[in-house]
Amino acid sequence: MSTASGASGVTATSTSPPGAVEVLGRISAALDDLPAHRPVAARVVAEADDQASDAASLGRTLGFDPALLAKVLRLANSAYFGLSGRVSRPAFAVTVVGFSTVRSLAVSAMAGLDDVPEALAGFWDRSVLTAVAAAEFAPRLGCAAPEAFSVGLLARLGQALLVRCDPVEYPRMIAESADREELLAAENRRYGATHTRVSAEALAAWAFPEDLAHALSQVDRPGWATPLATCVRLGLELSERATDPARAPQPAEQLSAGHVRDAELDAVRAGVTRTAAELVQLLTS
Repeated sequence: MSTASGASGVTATSTSPPGAVEVLGRISAALDDLPAHRPVAARVVAEADDQASDAASLGRTLGFDPALLAKVLRLANSAYFGLSGRVSRPAFAVTVVGFSTVRSLAVSAMAGLDDVPEALAGFWDRSVLTAVAAAEFAPRLGCAAPEAFSVGLLARLGQALLVRCDPVEYPRMIAESADREELLAAENRRYGATHTRVSAEALAAWAFPEDLAHALSQVDRPGWATPLATCVRLGLELSERATDPARAPQPAEQLSAGHVRDAELDAVRAGVTRTAAELVQLLTS
């Protein structure tokens, strides 16, 4: 079966609906093009993956993008990281929030999420809820909380790329979908891929650690998933329950292969929602 793909690996099959090949081709081109629009953010992503890099060097690079540095400093000074008001140096901020979170914020900046399109109203609310919830369950599932936070934060990145590359049809698709599950089904029909899969391909294209991209690629697949993917599944479910109470919930037991019960997911929802609201204020101000 023939395919069309770009450097990102985002593909459309020859049987995809009309327009899918073109849209996914645009996404592949955009993944190559975006770093040029925020070159410092692109350097941050590259340095965060470089084993020779340290907090001091990454902090110096952040200093060349004041908007991105301000986000990292605000996050480092949040109650979530336990050092409110005590972080003023970029290197210390990098140490506090971790390389993976700095890298995720840099990717968000490259994707233009400093100014979220109207079609993605609530993007940061849902993304940060997902990140905080994923990190909440990470210890239970044997994952590193910073990695779960980072991947959760980027789970919806593909939506930004789809809005950018299919600016008429994709916003209409969002508006007409009653919930996340309906949107995923509509994406599969049109593109042969969900926005979460597009997010995974973006991480792979930008040389994120393979296990992070792999985790995102598993999030919407039925059945077993890696512990990191399971953390993100739970984070997405909690974020949907918090932002769309009328939606029929997906059982946490099913999403986590029995590791987390529905009652446990609901028990942390209020605390996660409060924490996420505080972080959203810091990241969008």
